Amino acid sequence: MQYLKKEIRENILAAAVEEFKEHGYADASIRNIANNAEISLGNIYRYFTNKEALYFAVINPFLNSIRQAIEEDIVFEGKDMREASEKLVEFLVDHSDEILIIRKGNSVHYEAFVSFIVEAISKKIREMLEKSFPEIDEKIKNPDFYNAVAEGFLTSLFKVLSKDEPLDTQKRNVRELITFFFGHMTDRFYHFEEE
Repeated sequence: MQYLKKEIRENILAAAVEEFKEHGYADASIRNIANNAEISLGNIYRYFTNKEALYFAVINPFLNSIRQAIEEDIVFEGKDMREASEKLVEFLVDHSDEILIIRKGNSVHYEAFVSFIVEAISKKIREMLEKSFPEIDEKIKNPDFYNAVAEGFLTSLFKVLSKDEPLDTQKRNVRELITFFFGHMTDRFYHFEEE
């Protein structure tokens, strides 16, 4: 009986990241992954039952990390916006490969990911605004407001992170987006005129 080796599994996953990043889920080739991992095609199936299992092995750790980051780590209580933004920037740039893979992935996986992220970001925006501006619900009548802001941010974020740019440039671009979408957000609602 031959044992599965951690190093081989890691090589397969590294090759899969590059293949999914370049070709997306639908066009990714298990044969290319095997070649790039320098193992036989048959051997890859000893580690992963099919392409979908390999895809989930690549993205699941990221999905768990982002879930934890949104629910626990990226919180605004007790932090200024700059500190929270820096944490978010680091997280997003550190995981830009996974974001790109999901974006290019199977549409069902992508839609589920986007729905989860939009809901989580929307909830954080609402919490942040309600804390600083308790009467916010009197100003915002549109029930889709928070989701619209979150979707706009996510779409812009994907655009910025999909470019193959140096790390410092990516960080700067994400900071600019965060500032544009969320900087002085609570101040904006003091300027609403009552109709």
